[in-house]
Amino acid sequence: MYLSEFELEREIDLEDWLRDALDRAAAELPVICGEEVNQHDLRAAAGEIREILPEIASNLSQKLYLLIPSEVEVDLRSDRLGLSGRIDRIVSIAGDGGPGAGFSIPSIIKTNPPPETGIWRSDRIRLAGYAMLLEDELNRRVDSGIVEYPLAGEVREVEIRSSDRRRVLRIRDRVRLINGGKLPDRPRDAPCDRCPVTEVCETRQTLASKFF
Repeated sequence: MYLSEFELEREIDLEDWLRDALDRAAAELPVICGEEVNQHDLRAAAGEIREILPEIASNLSQKLYLLIPSEVEVDLRSDRLGLSGRIDRIVSIAGDGGPGAGFSIPSIIKTNPPPETGIWRSDRIRLAGYAMLLEDELNRRVDSGIVEYPLAGEVREVEIRSSDRRRVLRIRDRVRLINGGKLPDRPRDAPCDRCPVTEVCETRQTLASKFF
């Protein structure tokens, strides 16, 4: 369920819109998922969300400009980077009105609660990977991204750090090693003493892995 630019310009009652969207989702989920959906659990979950809709609407009201998607569930692949993924949402942000002033940033949607400040580290790395894919697709720099926490009514925009990009590439390299039948070097302080497959895992820590 997405708000359109037209609906935002009409200054709709956000709480009413969210309530209608929740009702539509509750009605459509059994059709989409079939027997996977337990009706009792669905009604209970919808009831819990209805109770916090006023709070969600209040939190979202200041961030609606970040919730207008240009595309949803976009599959991207970069042979140059060796990365691929499905971006939950690509949001178009208006610029200052000049030619090419607008820009697009990736957004991920999480059902878990947000941290007290910022975003979770795993989400930061995932967002950086999406930003890199989007850069390769658009041929322009993507310096920020969004994480949406619908149940908390929170939308958090964060800067994509160079360290996040570096971690993405390190993870990519480790995945390549594993796919090639090799295990990556153990991290420092690895809990190998308690591992049930210590004898099978005989990777050696290299000098480079100690520093990088």
